[in-house]
Amino acid sequence: MNEQVKFSAEQPRAQSSKHTKRTGTQILTIINGEGQNIENGDVSYNADLSFTGSAGPNQTAEIRDWGVPAHHPVSVDASGHFSALLLDQPPGLHDYSVRTSDGRESSPWQVLVKVSATLKIESVRGPDGEPIENGASTTHNHLSFVGLGMPNQTVDLSDNGERLQTVNVDSTGHWSALVEGLPTGSHEFTARQADQESAPWQILLRKPAPLSIQFAFSKPGFQLIADQGSTSDTAVTLVGTANPFERGWIVDYNSELVYVAADENGVYNATIENLAEKFHTFRFKSDQDRVSNTWTVRVITSRVG
Repeated sequence: MNEQVKFSAEQPRAQSSKHTKRTGTQILTIINGEGQNIENGDVSYNADLSFTGSAGPNQTAEIRDWGVPAHHPVSVDASGHFSALLLDQPPGLHDYSVRTSDGRESSPWQVLVKVSATLKIESVRGPDGEPIENGASTTHNHLSFVGLGMPNQTVDLSDNGERLQTVNVDSTGHWSALVEGLPTGSHEFTARQADQESAPWQILLRKPAPLSIQFAFSKPGFQLIADQGSTSDTAVTLVGTANPFERGWIVDYNSELVYVAADENGVYNATIENLAEKFHTFRFKSDQDRVSNTWTVRVITSRVG
């Protein structure tokens, strides 16, 4: 839409700074993403806003919205001009001002942004914080979702057409959800709000690989050590299986010894050195809340007889 519309003057306005009248700190123009000049009090039907302004030269200027920083500080050039681009401004009334590093602040400039919020799933992550792309597979059955929707309403998160959760959308148009205990198999997640539905986010949930210790050998002797076996060396290397890139600690009872990570094939090895002369019961405790089988090794360094 190209028409400019003034919204009601009854909207509350931010109080301008006491410095406003005696300084040149001010917003000069706001142009939206369609090239339209947005006057103070105008409605913008585009959410991208380009600011120009003036202030004392050779300092920084920060655009604020209702007194809260809305953009990182930008430089004011030697002629006293600055510019800033604010993208994807959420729907609703905005009260913009500029504050410079010398402590001066402009009069407010109000813009009512009227755009339809895009309903979508923005990202999905596992409990390790790593992103899971649309169409990818994972062994995680606990997933965190972040998305966009119409501010101050609710969103239904569904899986294969069945509602999992209803979550709130905040005032900036963002929502999040944590889904736990998902079964293995194909999943197609969608977000629904009013008469809108997001594009699907597809994930194949695979059965986790066994977390195990498969064998052990001594160092520097490089002799295989059976479970419940013994060695005269004071270093032992454990080799086992896990999910690809799964991480965790090799522990001896409750003592954390070595932090390890499986490779892309789900194989790991870990060397534990300076072992005391006694029984050691090793396990792999994963960051994914899994624990392997035990592998007990007795270290005997003293000569008998």
